[in-house]
Amino acid sequence: MQVTVFDSPAPEEPVSRIVVQHNALVNARFDLSTVEMRLFMAMLSRIGRNDSEFREMRIPLTEIVALSGRRPSGKDYQQVAGMCDQLVSRILHIERPDTTRKSPRRSAAPDFDKIPLMAYAKYRGEEGALYVRFNDEVMPYLLQLQRNFTKAQVVQLLKLKSPHSYRIYWLLKEYAAFGSRAMEVEELKRLLNLEGQYKQFPLFRLRVLDRARQELGETDLPFTYELVREGKSVSVIRFNFPPVAPPSDPVLAEASPEAADWEAALLQAGLAASSRATIAELVAQGQVTPEYVRFVVRTQRDKHRLGKVKSLAGSIFSAVTRGHLLSEFEEVTRRAAATRPAAVKAPAPAVVRYRLQEVEAMYQTMVARKLHKGRSFDEHLQQVYLSQGFALVEDAGHGKWLVKPQS
Repeated sequence: MQVTVFDSPAPEEPVSRIVVQHNALVNARFDLSTVEMRLFMAMLSRIGRNDSEFREMRIPLTEIVALSGRRPSGKDYQQVAGMCDQLVSRILHIERPDTTRKSPRRSAAPDFDKIPLMAYAKYRGEEGALYVRFNDEVMPYLLQLQRNFTKAQVVQLLKLKSPHSYRIYWLLKEYAAFGSRAMEVEELKRLLNLEGQYKQFPLFRLRVLDRARQELGETDLPFTYELVREGKSVSVIRFNFPPVAPPSDPVLAEASPEAADWEAALLQAGLAASSRATIAELVAQGQVTPEYVRFVVRTQRDKHRLGKVKSLAGSIFSAVTRGHLLSEFEEVTRRAAATRPAAVKAPAPAVVRYRLQEVEAMYQTMVARKLHKGRSFDEHLQQVYLSQGFALVEDAGHGKWLVKPQS
């Protein structure tokens, strides 16, 4: 007997082959049953790229149970009917970045948003269908995403049976370009809503990790994993999988290649989503520059290779948020500016330019970290820049700059 995976959708309810989530949602804490997971996939597949608001969706029951390769039974109807009560009570637990945090470790009391996933869920037994709608508060995580998102193919997600395998698939898919993701055991349990459960690691390994490895082995994201121990206990799980180059999708491309540069470096270094969000907030506020973030990643990577840094991700987060390397970064930048040769056959002498506003923002961060060299910003300018041949000029319409011709 031939069984279709999807009922033919109504014209107003197209089914997409690609589903997309904001990374904050990928790394959110929430719990879904297997049936709820399939319904969630069906709803994601009905979101259009240009949708600006959520609409009511009709999901046939046959679509939810299609993976089993059989027609819905009376038990399925009963289970889905009862699921409506659970669905409307499901809560997303999304951590908010803390830009004042000075420790690289996760705060014991982080800021978070608790958002209901669904606005409503209605079951129509005579139709064998659900009528559902996402809560409007979830819009920033599903609609018109321009950056910090992860996408997956519906055909791959349909191969997953366990809700934990489904969540792990998305967590690894976020790092698909790098072929590896390390997660603390307790962090993974928290995201899977398994805190306090599987206190014996072998049981967690058997029922969650090994099952996910088996199920993802049938998808485009097969993985192996390594266990990192602290003493006798397993503290970190390092997932390894074949890296996949990011797709060149003009609609789903990152908004800013410059931003993608340093954000990708943080991602590759293994920083958690909440840590990356904190740093992105600092950059957006002008408290740190992308150049400084890249400098920190390069410097800490070198130290990590030499064994001087134990936790690469933690050391990067600490150095960026607490300004540990600001003084070193500014000195390296100044020396590079002073020694960089002029461009060959340049029509005009090459110059080094720094926007005064950015230099002052860096200085204020150094003041806050007690790393400044002068008693005032004017003294700082004199000691670090003006005494080294820089001149303060005003570019019409573009603000003030520190400029130094290269010889």
